Amino acid sequence: MRNRVPKLPSPRRTYQQVARAHSTQETEHRVVEAATQLFAERFYDDVHLEDVARLAGVTVKTIQRRFGGKEGLARAFLVAAGKHNAALRDRVPAGDPEVAVDFILGMYEPLGDTLMRTLALDGRVPVVTEMAETGRALHWGWLQRVFGPLLSAEQAARQDQLAALLIATDVYTWKLLRRDRGLSPARTRAVLLQFVTDALSRPTRRPSNREHTP
Repeated sequence: MRNRVPKLPSPRRTYQQVARAHSTQETEHRVVEAATQLFAERFYDDVHLEDVARLAGVTVKTIQRRFGGKEGLARAFLVAAGKHNAALRDRVPAGDPEVAVDFILGMYEPLGDTLMRTLALDGRVPVVTEMAETGRALHWGWLQRVFGPLLSAEQAARQDQLAALLIATDVYTWKLLRRDRGLSPARTRAVLLQFVTDALSRPTRRPSNREHTP
């Protein structure tokens, strides 16, 4: 009995499969880009699949087939934005507060308003809550890495410093300064840098209960 030689796919069929996969990726990319633009401009409730489809040049059925609906599309948008921001975070060197503050402002200036609109849905839209929790954990880890060489060796003081740095670098702090108080980017940078400097210069020893200020 002869051994059967497996039949290889024809070059034409292979080309068609590759072309189809490439077309699918291109379509998904256009849809996510369109969703990113609309989510950046509007609140979640004001983004409709019809508008995304029109902007991406596809049908609503295509979006539903690829992403399963609006929540799936929001997840794709948040995942893509998270990957982009994570890649930028990884470039920030440890031990340089000015570079860290510049990175924070470089992220919040173009995306801060979008982040605020998105975080307004935390606790209401499951995918936003999930991504917000992931983002908070990543930011805490980033603070530990970037400011680690400058933190106190004493654990309690170190945690206090990190908590102060968290407030200094949070998007809500940026909003208070830039949007609510109307500070310029330069003044906001100066204030945030002062917050960071103050956090890093906190006392490394807590007063005991027996110590008090006269």
